[in-house]
Amino acid sequence: MDVKSKIITQFIRDLSFENPNGPGSFQAGSERPAINANIDVKAQNRKGTNVYEVELQINVGAKRGDDNLYLVDLKYVGLFEIENLTDDIKEAYLLVECPRILFPFARRIIYDLHADGSLPPLMLDPVNFAELYKKKKGKN
Repeated sequence: MDVKSKIITQFIRDLSFENPNGPGSFQAGSERPAINANIDVKAQNRKGTNVYEVELQINVGAKRGDDNLYLVDLKYVGLFEIENLTDDIKEAYLLVECPRILFPFARRIIYDLHADGSLPPLMLDPVNFAELYKKKKGKN
């Protein structure tokens, strides 16, 4: 049987944005900052149902030397109703397919925060959630 899924809802669970120097962090002629993005995914079942909660955690920070320029910490959640999800594919489906659907929405939130913070545009690169899943499995 084919797996059938639909998003019930998606929402911001937690959002933190620190931008202590505003646009002054990116003055013309200054050294280009190092931008670091980390992504993690967690999933859990709502007991006794075919509803799953998938949380996409994205942390983005910029540093120039020892100075922190800004920090974004986003936890973005999707509730998925999934039918015909067998145990052999459950973990991979929840940690690869579901975040793949959520990521564009989370990326837009971070992009908008940048603009609202008077920072240069930041479009996060697409994420290969299958590769992220393989790395995570290799650490366990």
